[in-house]
Amino acid sequence: MHLVDIVAVCVIAVLAFVLIATIARQRWMLHAGGAIPLAVRRSESRWVYGVARYAGGQLRWYRALGIGTRPSRVFERSQVVVVSHRKPTAAEQSVLAPTAVVVDCLDGSSRVVLALGESAFTGFVSWLEASAPAT
Repeated sequence: MHLVDIVAVCVIAVLAFVLIATIARQRWMLHAGGAIPLAVRRSESRWVYGVARYAGGQLRWYRALGIGTRPSRVFERSQVVVVSHRKPTAAEQSVLAPTAVVVDCLDGSSRVVLALGESAFTGFVSWLEASAPAT
């Protein structure tokens, strides 16, 4: 039974470390310059929450849960086109903030739906419009 206790303590320690690392990563990313909370949904799948950071001509999105330092998705400014934006539907209000703006976009040839706050939406649209004109 002594071996079982040691294994249990080790498992608890590893889980605690992963939890602390995940929370620390998320807090660090939210406090970095140009970071915004952003939920992403592909097609009709579920919302995945994360943090996005502007970096030049890219919007780099990192999943909220995880300890990785590489972005889960990178949106190139020249490839993103806003199709429409709206308030969350009644079904979406249970998982999104009521003040969120839901943005339907095309990222190259794929459809992606973003959810972000009102001020973050204004910044997102400004960032898209700041791109150099196409020639």
